[in-house]
This record gives sequence, structure tokens and C-alpha cells, in this order.
Amino acid sequence: MSEAPALDPYLPYREAIRRRVCAVCLDGTDEFGCGLVEPLRCALDELLPRLVEAIRDVRARHDDAFAAAVEARVCGHCAHRDAFGLCRLRRDGRCAVAVYLPLVVEAIDQVDTASA
Repeated sequence: MSEAPALDPYLPYREAIRRRVCAVCLDGTDEFGCGLVEPLRCALDELLPRLVEAIRDVRARHDDAFAAAVEARVCGHCAHRDAFGLCRLRRDGRCAVAVYLPLVVEAIDQVDTASA
């Protein structure tokens, strides 16, 4: 007897971000998919658990330092950083986490509010 696959606890966040962020992302497709071509992967998708937890922790502290929390807890794990820790996508204004952070925060808040 096979076990049911574990549900992705971040699926509601993934879906909310697709609706809210991917719909306006410059790298998005008409079907709200990602138009980035390998080896590039969207940092929102790749780092979603860290991103959600960083945003939720900031909210729990009744703080609004989202950019600092993301930089400290998420960006250091991004595959787009070079050996010096610099992100070429952020430098070029193409980092989805940096560009769309306000929309990401809204999407995460929307999921958390709906599940409360």
C-alpha cells in the first residue's frame, strides 16, 4: 500500500503569489507561468519557504522591515549570487524577490488572513 504524497504546506502561498505577482511579472507568460529559461529559476519559487517564513516572522514582531529580513534570511541562499555575494539579477533590477516584494507580502498576508 503506497502512502499519499505529502502536501506542500506552501502551496497556498505559491498559488497566491502566482495570482498576485506572476500576473504582472515581466518574466511571466500569458498563462501566469515563468518565462525564465534554464539555468535561471525564479527566486520566488526557489526560495519560497524561506521567504514566507521571513515575512511571517516580521509580521509576528509587528515590524515592517521586510526588505532587511529578506536580505538577511533569504538572499544569502539564492543561487544567483556570485562568489562575492552579489546578485546579478538584483543589480540589473531583475530579481523578482526585490522588485515584487510588496506584492509578495500582500499575497502572504492574504493567505494567512484567509487561514486564520
